[in-house]
Amino acid sequence: MKTNNTWILKHPWSVRSFHYLLVLSFIPLAITGVILYFKPFEGSTMNLYMRIHVVTGVILTLDAVAYFIIGFTRVITFIKRIFSFSINDIKWFSILGGYPQKFLLRKKVAVPPMGKYNSGQKLFGICALIGGIILIATGWGLWGFPHILPHAMATLFGTLHLVFGWILILFFLIHIFLGIYMFNDFKAMFLHGKILYEEAHETAPLWVKNEIVKIE
Repeated sequence: MKTNNTWILKHPWSVRSFHYLLVLSFIPLAITGVILYFKPFEGSTMNLYMRIHVVTGVILTLDAVAYFIIGFTRVITFIKRIFSFSINDIKWFSILGGYPQKFLLRKKVAVPPMGKYNSGQKLFGICALIGGIILIATGWGLWGFPHILPHAMATLFGTLHLVFGWILILFFLIHIFLGIYMFNDFKAMFLHGKILYEEAHETAPLWVKNEIVKIE
C-alpha cells in the first residue's frame, strides 16, 4: 500500500550529473551564441565571446560523448521513451497538456495518462537529441575545418547551426518555465532525484504502474 509519504526514484545520480553538466554548458553556449549573432560589441570583446562559445561547446561535446559511453543503456532507454507515441500523445497535444487551461483559465482539465515523460517532454527530448547532435557536428565543422569545407557545405552548416540553436534556446526557456512551475520535479532533477508517489501517480501514472522504484 503506497502512502503520501512514499518516495520513488525518478532521476538517478548518473542522469542528474549529466543534466548538471548539460545545463552548465548550454547556458553560456546560448548566451554567447545570441551575442555572436547580434554582434553588439567590438572585435576584441566578440573574440572573447567566441572563445567562451568554443570552450563550452567542447565541454558539452565531452559531456555528451562520455554519457553516451558510460550510460549507454540509459541513453537507449531514453530514446525509446521519447520516440514512443500512442493515441494518448495526440490527446495530450490536443489540450497542450492542460497547461493553457491552468495558466489562463485557472481550470484543471483531465489529461491522458502519461509515462515517465509527457508528450511535451518527449517533443523536447527529440528536439534536444537531434538538435544537439546537429549543433555539435556543425559547430565542430565550422570551428575545426572552416578552410576545408566546401562553401556550400559551410553555408549549410552555418544555417543549421543557427536554426537549431534558436529552436533549442526557445525550448530551453519553456523547459525552465515549466520546470519551475512543477517545482517538486525540478528539485528532484537538481537535488535528490525523488518525488512523492501521489504526485508521480497523478502526472505519470503509466510509469508508476510499470516501472516504479521504491525507496524505503
